[in-house]
Amino acid sequence: MSKRVADLKVRLPGFVEPSTASQREGFLEPGRYTVLDYRTDHPDENSDYALVSAPVLGASDTWICTRWKGQRYADISEQPRTSTERRSFEDDPRALPEQALVDLLPRFHDFTYDLDEARYPFELPGVRIPVAPPATNNCCTFVEALLVRAWADATDLEWDAERHGQMMIFSADDFYSPVTAAVETELALPVSEPDAPPHPWTIVQGWRHQWRGGHTFLIVDHHAETDRVLTLESNSSYNLDGVGFRKIGNLRDLEGRPPENWWERDDLWTWEKVCSTYRFRNQAWLKVTDRGWSGL
Repeated sequence: MSKRVADLKVRLPGFVEPSTASQREGFLEPGRYTVLDYRTDHPDENSDYALVSAPVLGASDTWICTRWKGQRYADISEQPRTSTERRSFEDDPRALPEQALVDLLPRFHDFTYDLDEARYPFELPGVRIPVAPPATNNCCTFVEALLVRAWADATDLEWDAERHGQMMIFSADDFYSPVTAAVETELALPVSEPDAPPHPWTIVQGWRHQWRGGHTFLIVDHHAETDRVLTLESNSSYNLDGVGFRKIGNLRDLEGRPPENWWERDDLWTWEKVCSTYRFRNQAWLKVTDRGWSGL
């Protein structure tokens, strides 16, 4: 199978209809976008239009003019859909059984989201952090707390203020530093292609804009046939107020586990939508063994 994509060469306005006379919806930055519909010679031989996925504009899609007479503003092509080979990590000394992560999740059930008043449910080695109460956290503190506590309890992981700063993205030298920290401490494998389909238990640092609208989150699993992803994150949007699964709900309301056949939900985000929303992103595959929590 393949998908059609548009590679924008320049910043282009989006329109409600395939016409520059229709209402504008904002601007798309140069980059790759998924094409949902493509009309050549529309409304005449002078122009082509593409309907592209553009959740970054606040709408699910928008029309762009890809050609005006001899001037092309975007290249349209067919790209193969790729899949990710699942690794067991059984022989990796830094690998961790999935259950070690799952067993910690009840410690986050009472937490609600607060960007500025973020706390941790427990202490972490090598660093001074604010511990609940109040039971509030944000995306960065959740991911750091879960990963560091799990790996520190099971391995010889060393953590310090510098690593904590990476998880908080304190430095403008590396806007993907949570992913960098996971790779440098050997909790995760680096991924050279940010668009590659995620592996079970992937850490993602995404930015809606360069460098605004950042979010750190985990992808527990990816259903290749539907492209839907099961996220695990702390958020105040997408049916969440605290830790849970995007568009599904908080862990505290779900008996602490994903619903059966979650990939059949039409409202669940796809990896394609994740990529379209977080235009700037990086990922790494956490070394998790004995997986099965997602039901896949």
